[in-house]
Amino acid sequence: MLRDNAMMWLHEYHVDGLRFDSTVNIRRSRQGDLPDGWQLMQWINKDKRPENLTIAEDLEDNEWITKKLEDGGAGFGSQWDSGFYNVIRNAVVPMNDESRSMASIHAALNKRYNGDAFQRVIYSESHDEVTEHFGIKLGRMPEKIWQGNADSWASRKRSTLAAAIVLTAPGVPMLFQGQEFLEGGTWTDSPKTNPDAMLDWSKATKYSGILQLYRDLIKFRRNKEKNTRGLMGQNIRVFHTNEQAKVIAYHRSMEGGRGDDVIIVANFSAQSFDSYTIGFPSSGTWKLRFNSDWKGYCEDFTGIGYDTTAHEGEYDGFSCQGNVGLGPY
Repeated sequence: MLRDNAMMWLHEYHVDGLRFDSTVNIRRSRQGDLPDGWQLMQWINKDKRPENLTIAEDLEDNEWITKKLEDGGAGFGSQWDSGFYNVIRNAVVPMNDESRSMASIHAALNKRYNGDAFQRVIYSESHDEVTEHFGIKLGRMPEKIWQGNADSWASRKRSTLAAAIVLTAPGVPMLFQGQEFLEGGTWTDSPKTNPDAMLDWSKATKYSGILQLYRDLIKFRRNKEKNTRGLMGQNIRVFHTNEQAKVIAYHRSMEGGRGDDVIIVANFSAQSFDSYTIGFPSSGTWKLRFNSDWKGYCEDFTGIGYDTTAHEGEYDGFSCQGNVGLGPY
């Protein structure tokens, strides 16, 4: 019956795919592994069409969930990576910049299951992480950063920094409803008991700059302007990790070259840098395509940032180097 229900949605209603909630409770009980549960998941993934994406919300960092059927795995196309969320949360929620670990971000960016970056779903908000558990209100990311002041400068800056990492890291990026217009508070699936948890659509207008920031990130992630193809690929090289300055930089590419190579520089501190040196794969002009500190997103942002002319000179393991401007967070 469960298999037939899944096939109905896929074959008769033609949905693109399915998310399986709590697969850990399908495949395991308190007594151990459940062979019937594993077989059910394998059965569904075997009978679905190749173009249907199945995603497991397993949350136990188990490579066998997304391992191929022929290798004995459950055969899911991707699974939620809660470890990525935990690292990003710990990097943006604390008030003190010294609490942020660039080494942890470095490791999270490089992680993949079975050698495939797209076997993990990455996110900075999800229904599990922004709701209420056992009377404890977890809150959305802006709320976590400053409780009761989700529209503060710090909340706007650091929650969008988290989103920028999600949308520039290799993997399947996921956004949670309302995240794109700075929804705060605690979400619930029972609005009758907590009407304040319903989406406030007026914020899409009030924080239209933040909404535009998300639109721009998605545009570049999808290579809509034909100059950020590397963001669609598997490849990443984290080439700069500065624990003291709280700056990390990474190179994204699919095949490399003009229109493909993308350099991302993220500042996890309140300190701005008018001229910060990093390595570059090649010399010449590197265009600033996206600047989360742009005043068009918020009037109280600083607007630091510019195109960079890279020149020959070894740096960060590259043959060229150049200076970039970095606003806070």
